[in-house]
Parts: sequence; C-alpha cells; structure tokens
Amino acid sequence: MQHQVARAATDVEAARLLVYNAARLRDAGQPFLTEAAMCKLFASEVAERTTSLAINLFGGNGFVKDYPVEKLFRDAKIGQIYEGTSNLQLQTIAKRVIG
Repeated sequence: MQHQVARAATDVEAARLLVYNAARLRDAGQPFLTEAAMCKLFASEVAERTTSLAINLFGGNGFVKDYPVEKLFRDAKIGQIYEGTSNLQLQTIAKRVIG
C-alpha cells in the first residue's frame, strides 16, 4: 500500500510541474498550447487514478457520502470529460508533435 501511495504522490507532483511549465510559458508570452494540453490530459488522468486508489484504500466507505473521497472521485472523473475530453487533448498534442 505504501508503494501505491508513493506512486500517486509522484504522479501528483509530476502533474503539478506540468501545470507550472505551461503557466511559465504563457507568462513568458511563448507558445503553450501543447504543454497546456499535456498538463490537462495528465492531471485529469492522475486525479482519476489517485482518487480511485483512495476509494480502494477506504474500502466500502469509499462509496458512501459520509466521506469526501466519493465526491473527489466524481469530480476527478468529470475532469476527463469536461472542458476538453482526454481524446481532444491527445488530438491536440499529436497534431503539435507530429506537425
């Protein structure tokens, strides 16, 4: 279980750094569309994986509304489909990388 938590923490930090990089590029007036799509894609996937892990760690209590984990999972899941689905982010990234 410790390894799963460590991996989740590493994923969250990587997502945070992607966001910081996209913001840094935007603040510098440089192109940032690819980096923004990458951080949106990766962060939404990390959020879903991490909250799914949290539900597993909570066991049956992960699904009841008595604990905030259930709401966090629903919020994370919507991140993959709201404001640009993961597929749209992948399409944006591929167009920019491939040319």
